[in-house]
Amino acid sequence: MGVVRFIVVVVVFIALLFVSLDNAEMVTLRFFRIYTLEAPLIFVVLCSFAVGAALGLAAGALRTARARRELRRARRELDTRAPMLRSRHDDLPPPYEGV
Repeated sequence: MGVVRFIVVVVVFIALLFVSLDNAEMVTLRFFRIYTLEAPLIFVVLCSFAVGAALGLAAGALRTARARRELRRARRELDTRAPMLRSRHDDLPPPYEGV
């Protein structure tokens, strides 16, 4: 899995490198007619990619945190109910193993 991930990262890096070499002209960004920014096109593309990746990682981190919180809650609930379950089954005979 690590090799595949490395290959994907290298391919994406090379693709972005070639895109950056082909798109060096200046573009104008207007933010709600309040602020104007002139920057190379590749800078705009790479910043957009970085912001999108950061938002995706943040969304994944939030989802993981929620799953961990639910798992902790379930384990706590199981720990509180486990003594009751054990006391109910203490008087049962052991399971039949057969001959």
